[in-house]
Amino acid sequence: MRYLILSDVHANWIALEAVLDFLKRNSIEYDRVISLGDYVDYGPHPNEVIEWFKENCGICLLGNHDEALLNPSSRRHFSDLAYRCSAWTERHIHPNSLNFLKGLKPVLRRDGVTYVHAAPSDPLWMYIFTLEDAALAFRDDSARIIFVGHTHVPSYFARSKNGVVGGQVVGRSMRMEFMPGVRYIINPGSVGQPRDRLPGASFGIYDEDDNSFTWYRVDYDIDKLKREIKEVGLPMALMGYFL
Repeated sequence: MRYLILSDVHANWIALEAVLDFLKRNSIEYDRVISLGDYVDYGPHPNEVIEWFKENCGICLLGNHDEALLNPSSRRHFSDLAYRCSAWTERHIHPNSLNFLKGLKPVLRRDGVTYVHAAPSDPLWMYIFTLEDAALAFRDDSARIIFVGHTHVPSYFARSKNGVVGGQVVGRSMRMEFMPGVRYIINPGSVGQPRDRLPGASFGIYDEDDNSFTWYRVDYDIDKLKREIKEVGLPMALMGYFL
């Protein structure tokens, strides 16, 4: 089985379309879509994004921004910018979209693999940025492979008997073949809002048969996105995320 792993689309339909077009043009096949959550906030098209996942996603997880839309008290964790975007989404979300989010959970464990939005010990809010963060996640979950999102940074961590190592993915594509006796944390990055100061939508393909993960980063029309953000009245401070 080959899985398309997406995370943190954040209502950026333009970026999601670019990902789907890239896969089609390059004949990159997959059997199932897995989403690690955060369909809403920051972008202007939450309903369009959710509708696509409703129709195409095999495994859909809940993200912290999705949860904050369902439970506004959770916005206390947000920055001012995130809070304002969540309030905007609340005014524009459709009832059917909300019902979809209500049925999601932030973590799933299956066949020795954990899929989680943030981290095993705190599925919605904990960030895995550092080797220390990764070591805690490996301690808290026994899965050989842990897929996470939330940081918006395409990255990996590996744990062997010699300790934990890790790094970020900074190219157009990178393939990693999993080694025997090594455990992995894999972050596909964000489709909708990069936070590593590199442009483009980041995502990946998990190939269960050849025991590998491949990251991809594709361009999309950022100028069009900025125009739409301005037109719908989202905070202009968002522009700093899009190079």
